[in-house]
Amino acid sequence: MEAKTLLGVSFLKSLAAFLARKGLGRPSAHNAWLLSLGIVCGGFHASTSAASGQVSSAQQPAKPLVQLQQQIEPEWVDLAQAELVYLQLEQGVVILQLASPFAPRHAERFRQLVESGFYDGLSFYRVIDQFVLQAGLPDDEQHPNGHTRQWPALKAEFMWPSDTHPAKDFVLVQTDDIFAKETGFRAGFPVGRDAKEEWLLNCPNMVSMARNEAADSATTEIAIMQGQAPRHLDRNMSMVAKVVWGGEWLNLVKRGDKASGGMIADFSQRSLIVKARMGTQLSATEQIPLQILNAKSRAFMDKLAAHRQRSSAFFHDKGNGKVDICYQQLTVRRKEAVKM
Repeated sequence: MEAKTLLGVSFLKSLAAFLARKGLGRPSAHNAWLLSLGIVCGGFHASTSAASGQVSSAQQPAKPLVQLQQQIEPEWVDLAQAELVYLQLEQGVVILQLASPFAPRHAERFRQLVESGFYDGLSFYRVIDQFVLQAGLPDDEQHPNGHTRQWPALKAEFMWPSDTHPAKDFVLVQTDDIFAKETGFRAGFPVGRDAKEEWLLNCPNMVSMARNEAADSATTEIAIMQGQAPRHLDRNMSMVAKVVWGGEWLNLVKRGDKASGGMIADFSQRSLIVKARMGTQLSATEQIPLQILNAKSRAFMDKLAAHRQRSSAFFHDKGNGKVDICYQQLTVRRKEAVKM
């Protein structure tokens, strides 16, 4: 038993030295697995007590250092063109990422609408500054391109059981949020959850399928959130996507009068969607390769820790250590071509 204990100490020291040389030895939230190396490495399940000084007999072979390296998450993740919607506005291109894992029926409907050219020539007919940009075909108008297909209403996808997706893929940001027991990121999307359910959050640039009062009434119209996060809508909208690129062009979309609920009656005064295409419908030269910061990466966890601490000299009040997830959105960048 003593030999095993000495072997464990020797291995851990060697591992610590290796990680330090690779720049991975600094403690941070994202590699908290280092705190439980006895489990990760498999051989030193440290159920030792001060009295016994013994190691648990439930030991497994230690994983090679190369395999441990592979467990560390990459800093950037590619966004698949099959999940990207390109909205060509009069002002510029806005790119949305589908929320397929969380609202599969609505995401598939949105994909079908885009691929069919449904949104080509449609307008933003209800726009409230610092709240919502709603686009589609109002009930009392005909499609400018002659589309006549009727799309049935969809069953709401406001939330899902908390055990639907692997627990390990949820990255906790905050506990006891005002609208959720916990908030965090899952697959790059902001998520709230409690013991029973998870749901997407109405942060700015989230996109939902517009509906009437009936929960199961969304068909084709989309609503893009802007301004201060309307979190009171959480668990009340089926969110289908989020804006990941070109969001600045949405600031130039023509606004409606708040007194009329943002409605713009005159079609000629509305901003238009020139066309909408899936990334896979575009040629390679038309596609924009994008990457999103990985919420499991060291870079993001360091950023999150800095926001909690407010260590900059600018902050005279350091807060209470809590952060608003809607202010912690994951950076998206254009992927640089690999130089050979």
